[in-house]
Amino acid sequence: MMGFGLDIPTVATQRRAGPSGPAPFSPLDVSPTVFLDPSNLSSLYQDAGGGIPVSADGQPVGLVQDQSNNGIDLSQATSAARPTYRTDGTLHWLETDGVDDTLVSAPVLDVANPVTMVIGYQMITATGSSRVNLAEISKSPTNGISAGIRPGIDRFQYYSRLSDEGVSATNLAGTTWGGHTPHVITVLATSGNIEARLDGNVVLNTSQNLTSQSVPNQPLRVGLGAVTASIPGAFKLFGLQVWSAGSTQPTAFELAELESWMATKMGVST
Repeated sequence: MMGFGLDIPTVATQRRAGPSGPAPFSPLDVSPTVFLDPSNLSSLYQDAGGGIPVSADGQPVGLVQDQSNNGIDLSQATSAARPTYRTDGTLHWLETDGVDDTLVSAPVLDVANPVTMVIGYQMITATGSSRVNLAEISKSPTNGISAGIRPGIDRFQYYSRLSDEGVSATNLAGTTWGGHTPHVITVLATSGNIEARLDGNVVLNTSQNLTSQSVPNQPLRVGLGAVTASIPGAFKLFGLQVWSAGSTQPTAFELAELESWMATKMGVST
């Protein structure tokens, strides 16, 4: 049972009811900067150019179209480095091979606070003490922010550093082990602070070195990252939502609804 604690009024229940009741919640209601949803098969293509649609389990994914209004698609030009679309007939996810699979966007996001990420994942790799990157905004190994998992014990890790701006590394680990089962991780990075929630429960809330500094116009990476200590690792990605610096960040009410929505996409009861 996942501990989201949805005993507060939610976005969906606060909406004006129509003839058939409140409109169903969508992450688009919260205006994400980037919204990736593998269950929307029409957004997946086998090639980076978007010419060959994904239509069946086991096919490579060279392009994932952003479902937000911003068009920040993620792609992979190298065939061997493309993740795989997987489905059991009900659930849908992207699966990395633990070697070199990576999806990368155009360089349009800032490495800066604040940033919020809601990620549905399941770690497959069970060895290694460094960070397997789930989602990262980065310029280079020493300029970036990364949300990932230490695979050996399936524990959340957050890394930030901006050497170009004189910001030293912050490398923090959560307090809870995931057990290699499906989870929703929520990352809330603000000036000088980082909070992470696993299935709605706070597992990390402490200071970080990155405050108001910024490196503009960098890519979002899913899979093998660029920042220091990112290692290859296989995982399932059920969905990703990002609110970058400059965007209106989700409220507590909205985060609870976003986490619940993501859990449903993963077949996990809230």
